[in-house]
Amino acid sequence: YTFVVGGSYTPLTPARILDTRNGTGGPAGPVGAGQTVRLSVLGAGGVPASGVGAVVLNVTVTQPTASGFVTVYPDGVSVPTASNLNHVAGQTIPNLVIAPVGADGKVDFYNGSTGTIHLVADVSGWFSAE
Repeated sequence: YTFVVGGSYTPLTPARILDTRNGTGGPAGPVGAGQTVRLSVLGAGGVPASGVGAVVLNVTVTQPTASGFVTVYPDGVSVPTASNLNHVAGQTIPNLVIAPVGADGKVDFYNGSTGTIHLVADVSGWFSAE
């Protein structure tokens, strides 16, 4: 995929927009091995409803039952080969991710492990699309 932004960055007060432990922004419950969570980011946590090319997320994996990785990418494209966050079983670990937004306003989170994980994402800013 091609990622193009206009260069305009807008910071936000951090806001939780995804937490699979309680169903915030997505499904409640562990994310299974090889599964993808799709998150609508437009209009969430201070992100505008349009004109957004990418969001800045603090992504956290918690309660992983196996070692693995998470890849964050725009909805509507294939899972990229690079990971954004690597973890070992039992580890809670965050990483800052700049994620392009899909044409449908969503960002995907792929669980690249053989076990389950919980995902948490806090948005802290966005880049304009134009």
